[in-house]
Amino acid sequence: MSPFRLPPLTRAVLVDIDGVLVDHRSASDRASYLWASGLPGWELGPQETADLWEAIDRRHFARYQAGELDFRGQLRARVREFVPGGSDLSDAEADAHMAAYRAIYRGLWRAYDDAPSFLARLEALRAERERTARAGEPTRPLAVAYLTNGDAPSQEEKLAAAGARVAGWQMLASAQMGATKPDPAIFTAACERLGVAPDEALMIGDDVGSDVDGALAVGMPVVHLRRGGEGPSRAVPTVASLDEIEL
Repeated sequence: MSPFRLPPLTRAVLVDIDGVLVDHRSASDRASYLWASGLPGWELGPQETADLWEAIDRRHFARYQAGELDFRGQLRARVREFVPGGSDLSDAEADAHMAAYRAIYRGLWRAYDDAPSFLARLEALRAERERTARAGEPTRPLAVAYLTNGDAPSQEEKLAAAGARVAGWQMLASAQMGATKPDPAIFTAACERLGVAPDEALMIGDDVGSDVDGALAVGMPVVHLRRGGEGPSRAVPTVASLDEIEL
């Protein structure tokens, strides 16, 4: 891995949230056990609980990505599979369980240590491009947006709590966009919203399938944030920290 410099022709930057700006995994792992340990008959320890919740999370989120379930439906499916004897839970009961989990999860949201400085640097570049353009000098304005598989209100709340919400950046969330990463449609729609061609945008994401493969499918440059050097990789610019992205 080596530092990555923003291509000079870039007119838009799309930034993923979970795993890039906010440490979703740590919050989810801890919250799943704190919640589950209060369920009748729960016997698994912290790591076993976290592993089970993550596996169920991935399985049903994949169903959402495939269009088999809507956003709320995949949350209910996760609860029904996870809670002992939960297969017969009503929608209201499943929603109550998810609310109990999220109340704990919400209190554990934290931005990664490298996120604040990265966001400040990126916003400074965007603002400088805007000032230069207003002064009549030849420049390429820069649009910045969050591109996330999730629900906009929930992700807005998460960013605000983690101190990672930059005023003026658009929130492009799958639940409102009508498509989920890696569906090329969401990347195309994002570019249309920002008024750029795919090859003029840059995707910054941590998930090979959703972020990297999805961006490549529409010809969009991508930076793979591979924290810890773990997990699958692709032959694309790869960094271990947001600090390695030079703007």
